[in-house]
Amino acid sequence: MTHLTEEQDFQSQFLLAKSDSEPSADTLSLENFSFEAVRSEFPDVLGEAAFLEKSMAHVAAANRFGALMLQIDELADRLNPNELLIALMRQTDHFCPESGGLWGLMDNFQVGVVLPETDIPACQKAVERIKTEFARQTGKTLTAGIAVYPTISYDKSRILENAQKAVAHAEFFGPDSCVAFDAVSLNISGDQYYQKDDIAGAMQEYNLALLLDPESVNVHNSLGVCYGVKGELDEALAAFKTAMRLEPEEIMPIYNAGYVYLLKKEYALALEHFHKAEKIDPDVYELAFQTGHAYLDTNAPHTAVKYLETAIRLNPNSCSAFQLLGDCYHLLDRLSDAVNAYKSALKLNSEDACALSALGFIYEIQGQNADIALMFCRQGSQLEPDNGLFRHRLARIYFNRQQLTEALDEFQKAQDLGYESTHYIEQTMKHLRAAQ
Repeated sequence: MTHLTEEQDFQSQFLLAKSDSEPSADTLSLENFSFEAVRSEFPDVLGEAAFLEKSMAHVAAANRFGALMLQIDELADRLNPNELLIALMRQTDHFCPESGGLWGLMDNFQVGVVLPETDIPACQKAVERIKTEFARQTGKTLTAGIAVYPTISYDKSRILENAQKAVAHAEFFGPDSCVAFDAVSLNISGDQYYQKDDIAGAMQEYNLALLLDPESVNVHNSLGVCYGVKGELDEALAAFKTAMRLEPEEIMPIYNAGYVYLLKKEYALALEHFHKAEKIDPDVYELAFQTGHAYLDTNAPHTAVKYLETAIRLNPNSCSAFQLLGDCYHLLDRLSDAVNAYKSALKLNSEDACALSALGFIYEIQGQNADIALMFCRQGSQLEPDNGLFRHRLARIYFNRQQLTEALDEFQKAQDLGYESTHYIEQTMKHLRAAQ
C-alpha cells in the first residue's frame, strides 16, 4: 500500500492551544486617516522612531518604569479616524506632564506612553484614567497593554515592545480590555512567530515565557511542538511529558507525545497515548487521523478504517484521510470502496501522488480504464520519482502491455529505491530474451 510516504502537512498535525477569538492585524489600514490633521494640532508629535529614541533617554536614569500602549477599538472601521486619534492624543498629552511621562504615536496607530518610576498597579490606574476620560468625550473604548521594567532579562529598549505584545494579548478578551505583559503575552507572541514559520523566534518567546511562568502547560506544549517540527523528537517528548505532569487531563500534550512516538515508529507507545487522549475527547480530527495511521502502519486495516472514517467525518476536506482510507480498503480487497476514497482524495488535491498511483493500479487490476490506469500511475511516479512502489506499479502496467524495455527500466529503478522487484526484473529480462 502507499500509506503516507512522508508526513503530509507535518506541522499542522501537532496540536497548539487556540484562543476563542482572533486578534486583529498587526498594522491597521486607515484609508481616511490624515497625518496632516494630526500635525495641525500636534506639530511636534513624536513618530515611532523618534519616540523610541527619546523615551529611552527619558527613562535612562530610572531604576524602574512603566510603558502603556493604547489602541482605539475598531479604529479602522471609523469614517473619521482622525477625530478619535486626536482625542486620544489630547488625553495622553494632558496626562503626561503631571505624571512625568512621555508619549508618541506608533506606526500602527497605537499611542505609546512611558512613565518613570512606576509599577503595574500605577500603570493600571493611569490606563483606567485615560480610558474613562476618552470614553466620556468620544463614547468609544480603548484596548491597552502594560509592561514594566525590570522584567526578567529585558533591557529598557524592549519594554515598549512588550507593551505592544500585551495589547495583542488584550485583544483576545475583546474591546475595552487591559492586560499587563506576562507569560501568556509571550505565548501569544510565540504563536504568531510559529504561524509565520519562524520556529526560532517562537522558541525564544516560549523560553522567555517559562521564565515568567515555569508551570505553564500551554507554553511547555508549544515548545514541544517547535522541537517536534525541527525533528528534535527526544526534546519534544521531554516538553510534552512536562506538560502532562503539570496537567494530566490536558489532551494536547498527550496526543502530541503520541504523535512523536508515531514519528519514531514506536507504535505501541503511540497508540497508548492516542487511546488515552481519545478517552478525554474522541472528536479531534488529528487524533482520529493519526490513530488510523498508526493502525494502518501496523497492518491492522480493519481497525484503521474506523478511525479514518471518523477523521473524514470530522474533516471532510482531508485529502490525506481519504487517501489512507483508500489504502485500508485496498488492503481489505474492498476495491470499489478504495476507488471511491481515492477519487475523493483527488477531488481535494488533483496532484496527490499516492491516490493517483493507487487508483491507476486498481484500474489495472480490474481491467478497466487501461489508458487512465497508465496515465495515473505515470503521473504518480512523476510527482514522486523517488517512490519505489510507484515505480514498481508503473513497471507492472508496462509489463502487462508488453512494453518490456520501459518495464525493465522502471523495475530496476524501483529496486534501486528499495522496493523489492527482483522477481519481476528476472521475468522481464526472460521475456526480452525470448523476443530477440
